Amino acid sequence: MTWRAPGSLASSPEFRFRYGSLLVVLVGVMVTSVVTLLLSPGWNFSVSDRLGLGGLALKNVALTVWLWRRPDHFTRIGLIELVLEGLGGLVKLWSALLVEQTAYGLGGYVYWLSLNYFVAALVLRPRAALTVSLGWFAALLGLGVAYGLTPGIPAERRVLWANALLQLYLSHLTLIAFLTVQGRLLRRYLGAIIRAERQARFAHVDGLTGLPNRRQLDAWLEGAGRGTGAWSVILFDLDHFKAINDAHGHVVGDRVLQAVAGAARKALGPGEQLGRWGGEEFLVVLPGRTQAQAAELAARLSEAVAGQEVPGVGRVTVSCGLAQAWPGEAAQDVLRRADAAMYRAKDEGRARVRLAG
Repeated sequence: MTWRAPGSLASSPEFRFRYGSLLVVLVGVMVTSVVTLLLSPGWNFSVSDRLGLGGLALKNVALTVWLWRRPDHFTRIGLIELVLEGLGGLVKLWSALLVEQTAYGLGGYVYWLSLNYFVAALVLRPRAALTVSLGWFAALLGLGVAYGLTPGIPAERRVLWANALLQLYLSHLTLIAFLTVQGRLLRRYLGAIIRAERQARFAHVDGLTGLPNRRQLDAWLEGAGRGTGAWSVILFDLDHFKAINDAHGHVVGDRVLQAVAGAARKALGPGEQLGRWGGEEFLVVLPGRTQAQAAELAARLSEAVAGQEVPGVGRVTVSCGLAQAWPGEAAQDVLRRADAAMYRAKDEGRARVRLAG
C-alpha cells in the first residue's frame, strides 16, 4: 500500500523524486506557518489561530529534520504528515461550516486543503493514493452537504456561499484527476530513465565480474591519451588459469575471476581505473601516474590478490606488466609494451611485476 524506500537513497530515481518532493512540502508549510504567524498581530488572528500556526510550524520543523536525517523513514514520516494534514483540514472545514456556519470562515486556509492529495500521491502507491484521496474528498463533501442541510443556517447564507463550496469541490476533483494521470506519466518516465541507465551501464560493464568492460577501458585509454600529463597502464593476467578451469571446471573458474576482480578493486584508489580486458586479463588505466607510481600500485594489487583464499582452489596469483606512455605515444603502443612486460613476468616464473622498456 505504501511506497517503501530502497536501501540506498541514491539507488532509485523514483525515491529521490518522492523524497525531495516531500521535503519541499514540509519546508514550504513550515515557512508559510512561520511567516503567517509573524504577520498575525496585524491581521487580528485569534489566540487559537496563533497557537495552531505555532503548532503547525513546530510539527513541520520536527518532520523536516527527521526526514533529512533519516531518509529511510520516508514512508513513516509521510504517513504522519498525511494523517495530521487530513485531520487538520477536516477540523478546520467542520469549524467553518458547522460551528461558524459560514463558508468564508475558511479564509486563506481553503487553499491548503488540497495539499493532502499531493502528500498521498508521494507516500502511497497509485491505487492506494487514489483511494485515500477520494475518501478524504468524500469526507470534505459530507461536511459541505451537512452545511447545506443544517436547518439553523439561513437559506440565503447557504445560497450566498454555494458557489465557493462548489468551486472548492470541483477544483479538488480536478486535482485528484491530474495527480492520477501525472503519477502514471511519471512512472513511465522514471521507468524509461531506469531502463536507459541499465542499458548504458550494461553496455560498459562486464557481466561476470561487474567491472568495466573493454569498451569502457578503450574510452578511458582514449581520454588518457588526449591528456598532456604522464599516464601509465598495468596489464595483469591470472596465473595458471587454464589449469584451474581444467581441474575444477568453468563454474569455479568464474568464481576465481570474480575473486580476483574483487581483490583488485579493493586495492585501488580514486582515479585508478580497473576493468576486465578479456578472458583472464585485467587492465588498470592510471591517468596522472608515473611508471614508478604504477609499480607501487601493481605490487599492492598483486599482494591483495595473493592474500586471499578462493574456496576450493586456494591462493591464486597474477603476473603484471606495466608501462608509462611516452610523449605522443598511441594507447595501443603503450598496451603493446605493457603486454610484452607481462609475458616477461610469466616467462620469469609468474607472480611478479615487470616494467616495460
